[in-house]
Amino acid sequence: MSIFEVILWTSIALLYLWEGLKKYLKHFWLSKNVSYIPGPPMVGVIKNVLLNRTSFPEMFVSLYNHPKTRNDAVTGFYFFHKPCLLIRHPELIKRILVKDFSQFPNRRMASDPKSDPIGNYNLLVAKGDIWKAIRTNLTPIFTSHNLKNFFALISDICKDLEVKLAKEIPSGGSAEINVKELASLYTIETIASCAFGVIIKSFSNPNCDFIRNMNEVVRPSNFKRILEFGSCFFFPEFASAFKLRLLSKESEQFLRTTVLDVMKEREKSGSKRNDLIDALIGIKETFHADALVAQAALFLAAGYETSSSMLSFALYELAKHQDKQEKLRKELVDFSKSGKDMNYENLSNLEYLKMVFQETLRMYPSLSFLERICQPTAGSETYSLAPFHDFCVPKGMPVYVPIVGIQRDPNFFPDPYCFRPERYTVTADHPIDPRVLLGFGQGPRSCIGSRFGMLQVKMALATILSKYRVSFCSKTPQDIAFDKKAVLMFPEKPLIITFRRFNDDQ
Repeated sequence: MSIFEVILWTSIALLYLWEGLKKYLKHFWLSKNVSYIPGPPMVGVIKNVLLNRTSFPEMFVSLYNHPKTRNDAVTGFYFFHKPCLLIRHPELIKRILVKDFSQFPNRRMASDPKSDPIGNYNLLVAKGDIWKAIRTNLTPIFTSHNLKNFFALISDICKDLEVKLAKEIPSGGSAEINVKELASLYTIETIASCAFGVIIKSFSNPNCDFIRNMNEVVRPSNFKRILEFGSCFFFPEFASAFKLRLLSKESEQFLRTTVLDVMKEREKSGSKRNDLIDALIGIKETFHADALVAQAALFLAAGYETSSSMLSFALYELAKHQDKQEKLRKELVDFSKSGKDMNYENLSNLEYLKMVFQETLRMYPSLSFLERICQPTAGSETYSLAPFHDFCVPKGMPVYVPIVGIQRDPNFFPDPYCFRPERYTVTADHPIDPRVLLGFGQGPRSCIGSRFGMLQVKMALATILSKYRVSFCSKTPQDIAFDKKAVLMFPEKPLIITFRRFNDDQ
C-alpha cells in the first residue's frame, strides 16, 4: 500500500470516527429529551474562546440566547469532554443555589492541592466541611460594625484620591484618564488597608512590588498561565494529573511571605482592628498556614479585580449618559448642602447612588457565570428537575447559570443594553424579579464581601463626581468589548475618559 493510500484511508477513518463521536455526544442529550447546543468533540462550546474569537461573557450570552434552545428551562452542552447543563429558569436557579443548596454545595473549579494549596483551599474553591468552617469564621469580618470602621479607613484613601486628581487637573481644567488604572490603584489601596492594615501609597507609587505582584495574580501575563488558569475552571478533573495551578509559584511565594509577615507583626504588637488578619489569627490553630494565606489571597485578588472593574464600568456608563450623571451629582450636592456628615449610614441612604451601583452590577457582573456540581443527598444518585423538566441530573454533573445572559434578557430587563438606574425604583413600570439579580450570586455561597465591595465603589463615585464631570473623549470606546483571555469581565480596550474639574467656587 502506498503512502498516499495510507494517508487517504487514515483520513477517512478519522472522519468516520469524528462524525460518530459527534452523533454519540448529541444522542446522550437527545435520548434524555434535553435540548443540546453542539460543539466539536473533545472541545465543545468553548471552541471560539480557545481560538480567541470570543470572550467568556460573550460565550455565555450566546449559549443563553441560542436560537434553538433559548426557550428551554435547561439545555445540555459540553465543556471539552464533560457533559454540562445550562440552567435558564429563575425558579430552578433559586432552587439549586438556595433551597437545595445541600445538593449543589460545591463549585466545579479546582487546582492541584499538592502543588497549589493556596489556590485550592481559598473560600472560592474550597469544598464541603472545609468551606463551611472557613466561611463561618470569615463572615464576622463583614458585620455592619466593621464596615463602619472600614468607612473611616476608606475615607482617608478617598482624600488621597482627591489629592492625586487635583495635582493632575487644575481648577476648571481637564485631563484624559484611564479609569481602570485609576480604579485599580484605589481598590488595591483600600483592600491593603482594610484587610491587612498595610499602607502601600499606590497613588504615588503605582509600580511598587505589591501592585506588580497583584497584577500577576489576577491577570496572568503568559499563554501557559492563562491556559492553566482557565483549565482550573473548565478542566478540573485533571487538576492533580497535570498539576494545574490557579496561582504561579512566584505569586504564591509573594502572598505567603506578605500575609504571614503581617500576621506575625500583628501578633507581636497585640493590636486589634477586627479585620481579615485578626480573623486569620483567630483560626490559625484550626487551619494550616497555607489555608490561612489562601483566604487572604482570595480577598486580595477578588476584591481588587472585581471592585476596580465595577468602578471603571460605572464611570464609563455615567460618562456615556450625562443625564444619569447629573441626577447622581444633584443627589450628592443636595446631601452636601444638608449639612450632614457623610458616614456609613448616610452613604447607604443615597438612593440614586445605590441604583447606579445595582445597574452597573447588572450590566457588568464580575463573573459571567455561576457553576455548581450535583451532589445528591440521602443516598440518591440523581437530582430531579421536576416540574421544570423530566431530566434527572446525575451525580457529578456540572450545572451552569449564565449570569450575564440572564441579566441582559429583555424579558427580565426591558432594553437590557441601556444603562437605566431608574429600573430599581419602587414605582418602576417593570418590577424586577429578585431571582434574576445574580451579580453577587445567591444562597450560602454568595459573595462574602459584597457589602464591602459596594462600599468601596460608592465612596469612590461620591468622591469623584462631587468635584468632576466625566465624559467621552476621542480615545473612549463607543461600546465595551471584553478581554478574550480573561475569565472575569475585563474590558479589552483601555477605558479612557475625560475628567473635567469644576471651578473651586462652584
